[in-house]
Amino acid sequence: MKTALIACGCWTCLILGTSVSWAQTNNSYPMLMSVKPTAAQVGQTTEVEVTARYILSGADQVIVSGEGVSAVVVPEEKSDKDKPVAEEARKGRKRNRGGKSASKIKLRFTVAPEAVPGVRDFRIVTPFGASTVGQIVIARDPIVSESADNDTAAKATEVKLPATICGAIEKAEDIDFYKFHVDAGTALTFHVRSQRLMNRLHDMQTRVDPMITLRSAAGQTLAASDNYYAGDPLLFYKFEQAGDYLLEVRDVRYQGNGDWTYSIETNNRPYITQALPLSVRPGVETKLSLVGYNLPADPSVSVTVPAQTAGGITWVSPAVNGQPVNDFALFVTGLPVVSEMPSPAANTTATSAEAANATAAASPLAKAQPFALPAVISGRIEEPGESDLYAFEAKAGEKLSFEVIARRAQSGLDPYLRILNDKGAPLSEADDSTFDRVISADSTLENWNCPADGKYVLEIRDLHLRGGAQFTYAVQVTRAEPHFLLEADCDKTLLAPGINSVVFVRALRKNGFAGEIQLGVEGLPPGVTAVAGKILASGNDGCVILQAAPDAADGAANIRFTGTATHPVPNGTPLTLSAVARPLQEYYSPGGGRGNYPVDLHTVSVAEPMDIRAITLSTTAISLKPGASQRIDITVERAPGFKGNITLDVLFQHLEQPFGNSLPKGVKMDGTASKTLLTGEETKGFITLKAADDAPPADKQLIPVMAHISINFVMKHTLCGAPVYVSVEPK
Repeated sequence: MKTALIACGCWTCLILGTSVSWAQTNNSYPMLMSVKPTAAQVGQTTEVEVTARYILSGADQVIVSGEGVSAVVVPEEKSDKDKPVAEEARKGRKRNRGGKSASKIKLRFTVAPEAVPGVRDFRIVTPFGASTVGQIVIARDPIVSESADNDTAAKATEVKLPATICGAIEKAEDIDFYKFHVDAGTALTFHVRSQRLMNRLHDMQTRVDPMITLRSAAGQTLAASDNYYAGDPLLFYKFEQAGDYLLEVRDVRYQGNGDWTYSIETNNRPYITQALPLSVRPGVETKLSLVGYNLPADPSVSVTVPAQTAGGITWVSPAVNGQPVNDFALFVTGLPVVSEMPSPAANTTATSAEAANATAAASPLAKAQPFALPAVISGRIEEPGESDLYAFEAKAGEKLSFEVIARRAQSGLDPYLRILNDKGAPLSEADDSTFDRVISADSTLENWNCPADGKYVLEIRDLHLRGGAQFTYAVQVTRAEPHFLLEADCDKTLLAPGINSVVFVRALRKNGFAGEIQLGVEGLPPGVTAVAGKILASGNDGCVILQAAPDAADGAANIRFTGTATHPVPNGTPLTLSAVARPLQEYYSPGGGRGNYPVDLHTVSVAEPMDIRAITLSTTAISLKPGASQRIDITVERAPGFKGNITLDVLFQHLEQPFGNSLPKGVKMDGTASKTLLTGEETKGFITLKAADDAPPADKQLIPVMAHISINFVMKHTLCGAPVYVSVEPK
């Protein structure tokens, strides 16, 4: 992919106040910013306009995640005077950054009748490479877009329900009004998606905080909703009288931005917020008790997720009482599912944290519901102050892991997890956790070491002692087996014929695994090959260098990065371990930081020649003795006319924070003996690698020598030279 890097020390002087400028690359990949309308209807074809930063001209492919949704680029209608400009852009000789054709494009989404509603990722492939991820809402009802001027009740956009209302909070103090008619007794849900659609935006320095207000035709406030799903509202209202009504949409702070889009799914069908049990097994029919609005007298439905469904959170949308419903989350597992027994013996109730703890301590085993390891427990905190207790047996030295799935499945629960002994004394506790570099309210307790043979109690409650129908949970309890997780930074690789780039892969080792990991890659497009390195036992990062052949054709494909390893077993056959890396898209966080957010796809594209045409290295084999140094001379071939700054590096870093470092332990770049900034027409630099006096031996560790061109303060376009192998000799 690389897009993104962060220039080294030169950024520090900018933070300290020294004026520093940089030239943007002409090969800036498109950064998708908004989709209007931001929804497409199930069973229909919907045309949308996508707005991006940097050029979209010449786009010819759209990649959409999931099943049942496809998209194509709508051909541009050009005048004769536009054609030479478009042709030059296609050939890569002239980058037109201004004008509608450069930053906007129309797509046509086709959604199958059986497609599951919800949010899909998509990516546009252009002559300048693959774009960042955009998001589109797949909705069941017809799309209604806001009219040009609906900022007053008198000019409200007319809506015939049911509908998916789409618009944007475009400017400061923007208030959008929609007018609709209902019969007496009509009950509607208004589900807003807006703030959540910005999670994957590459560069959005301020975020929308939407709220909706329901008003009578005369303007009287009937109901309002602000935060329900994160910052997005959800409102249910029953209209006692027939008539015309108004829906008002605005930002809570009266701020605005042309890219602050929203969709509001508005209908009188059943709306599901939660299901109990939350956990199901693939291929097994499960009867779910539903929670939500406009539900039938018997709010239950039987669901069977396909047998091939991977473990984890999945989204379903069954028919309820003959009516299609929205998408809601289930946790799929191959483990036995234990459902909470509908009995007071399975939980305790109290009105404060101290009382809950005291009640649990009094007789935890007597009140706890037993279960056998391993399992996924599915239950709900029914009442405020309630704690649910589950008893299990474990042996001394046995290691267990506990993971709560709640908030990630849109539960209202903020889970707090404890392990108690048979007398009620707390042994361990867990609150918030991080998944794929995103902080979640869901709790995890990994590699818990059982202190002695006996019976123990798992306690779960809401951190704030709340409870109710929305407070469902699943707790996965497993034996803590050695394994590892992988993260690929980031989610796209932009190549041109004859050019290389690099992807860093980071390992998160779990439950005693401490070994080396061999990386691999699957699904490369024609003309692209890969050299996969290792994540050393002494490090956390490795890299994969992707190489486009000189005759590689334009195109794009989704790929995935894998890792394999072995783990020694005393007096037994070593365990074979494997994992697939989760792609992480970078983003420019307010204040100049760099963050990551998980996405579904990593896309590699081959496109037009770039501002850097070649990177030549004086050597690709470095052998260092402890305490010694070796220099790599670097020659960069610039595209004709390109005079932007180029930064050389062997680390993937921003503001001196490393996001990728595949160097062997004890080896660093010696900045005082390196020339890493090439300005103007400069083409030659060098990097010196130095081994510490105590650097341990290493054999042919793969590293990249990278050249970065700034797109903005955080994001870079990154290419690299031929694979370099670094060895450290034994003392």
